[in-house]
Amino acid sequence: MEEKEILPEAQDKDQGVASDQDINTSVSEVPIEEAEQDIPEGCFDDVSQGKCAEPAVSLDWKFGTDAPSAPVQSGKQSSKRFFGVFGAVVAICMALLVVTLFLGDAGIKIYRTVTNERTVFVKEQNDGTSGLLAPEEAADLIKKSTVTVFVRTATGTGHGSGFIYTADGYICTNHHVVEDAVTVQVVLPDGKAFDATVVGSDEMADIAVLKIDKTGLTPVKLGSSAAALVGESVVAVGTPAKLDYAGTATFGKISATNRIVALTDDSGVVNKKMTVLQTDASVNPGNSGGPLANMYGEVIGIVVMKVSYFGGTTFDGIGFALPIDGAKTVIDAIIKDGKFEGENPIATGRSLLGVTGRGLLGGYWYANLDADDILQSETEKAGYTYIPYDGVYVVNVSGVNATGKLQEGDIITKINGLNMYTVYNIIDHVNRCPANAIVTVTVMRPDGESYREVNVDIILLSE
Repeated sequence: MEEKEILPEAQDKDQGVASDQDINTSVSEVPIEEAEQDIPEGCFDDVSQGKCAEPAVSLDWKFGTDAPSAPVQSGKQSSKRFFGVFGAVVAICMALLVVTLFLGDAGIKIYRTVTNERTVFVKEQNDGTSGLLAPEEAADLIKKSTVTVFVRTATGTGHGSGFIYTADGYICTNHHVVEDAVTVQVVLPDGKAFDATVVGSDEMADIAVLKIDKTGLTPVKLGSSAAALVGESVVAVGTPAKLDYAGTATFGKISATNRIVALTDDSGVVNKKMTVLQTDASVNPGNSGGPLANMYGEVIGIVVMKVSYFGGTTFDGIGFALPIDGAKTVIDAIIKDGKFEGENPIATGRSLLGVTGRGLLGGYWYANLDADDILQSETEKAGYTYIPYDGVYVVNVSGVNATGKLQEGDIITKINGLNMYTVYNIIDHVNRCPANAIVTVTVMRPDGESYREVNVDIILLSE
């Protein structure tokens, strides 16, 4: 909803200040004949009434002397004047109120000048009817549908979390929680354990569906991950450590929506990208598969992973959840057919630029640029090529979208304006982009004895 900030027009600062002309015309004229009547000394008043008022205040006052005293009106006269003014003000206010109530916009029109525009996100207040819950209420509601999942594999045991999807025993969790499991058990919120079967799972989306022989369960209420807002309050419920900590609730905010996270295999090569919700609610390995809910008690995500260590640095408050809108599509397909087929709504293969290359430092001489045993020299040598720019030297162009736009010998220096120094920089950057995105690649291209800058737009390939 858009809210426009309104500023009232400036009012005339001189309004209500009488001019000299106003003052003069406010004095009633007195006939000369009446003015000539005998008036006691020091008196002033309407001589036609034959009364003598209090002496006028002298205007002849010199600095250092006592200030003249102002005449004091009688209490009776002052009270009458006060109640008269007060009654007039009340009457005017009541009249305006009546006009506003009965005539509406036809009675009074307020003209405003729009000076600024901003977008404001508004959600219902907790008025008892909107469904918005207090944090403790939301946590209590979600805990009633959150379970612990125990597995045994050929090499050991482990556990994760999950949630009740249907009242007749379908349970949702992550694929990686039950991957290679020999046996699976589900522990309900009341502490009772049931053997579970794996109905099916999707490794790409990291979603699995389990089934236990139990009815009358309390399923979660699903919300909309598309409606999630950055800064919105959320609660994550699960079993972060051993079973003693089942039903642990942690609170936080939505840190980002539609976050694209590239995942790598054991060798460090990107193998897929996932579009997820990011939250600062504290989550741990045992939370995997558990619900992330909003303050309406609706599940909007499935906790899947966190960033805890990268590049020698430890991190906190960077957790991720699978958006429930896409997850529901996968879950329903697995319940119906035992598997999911089609375009994955959560994960895609990695993005590719379609080139092979190697990162080089500018200002050096190189030999065997297209070989594994590349040689580098600080001085000129026979058979060596001088590379003046930092970037990625293109050894080969293989992608259909890059063919004809990039060529061998190009030095890729930027993608979408961001400096590129190594092949890993390129891999990381293109995998931050959605599938089939168009990126602008800046290269320095050999042109005789020098180089010239060339910018080309390339549609990324998707595996």
